[in-house]
Formats: sequence, C-alpha cells, structure tokens
Amino acid sequence: MAISKKEADAWDRVLDAAADLSELIESSGIEIDECDLEELTIFLATHGYAVRNMLKHLKWSWPAD
Repeated sequence: MAISKKEADAWDRVLDAAADLSELIESSGIEIDECDLEELTIFLATHGYAVRNMLKHLKWSWPAD
C-alpha cells in the first residue's frame, strides 16, 4: 500500500517534532533508555493536539528560571 505525499509530509512533521522533544528531554538531564525515549517522543508527537490541550493553560516554565 503506497502512502500519499500528504501522509508522508505529515509523518515527516511528526518525526521532526519527536526529534525536538527528544532534544528537550535529553537536555533536561532525565535519564531514559534511547528506545524508550524514541517511543515516548513519537507517541507525544502523534498525540500533539491532546498534549497541547493539556498544556495550553501554562503561561511559563516551571520552576521559573
């Protein structure tokens, strides 16, 4: 089954978001297995709308820098 250009582009955006999330988590110092990190970030990226809705009321990072 072939995928459309639209679907391929959407998946590329998911992978880009997952890479950004991975960098954020790795920069935090949280220790997590590489495979688990990949699975987590792809899950979060594919559920971006739900994650965004959960976090939309946050006005700044906590704890404040």
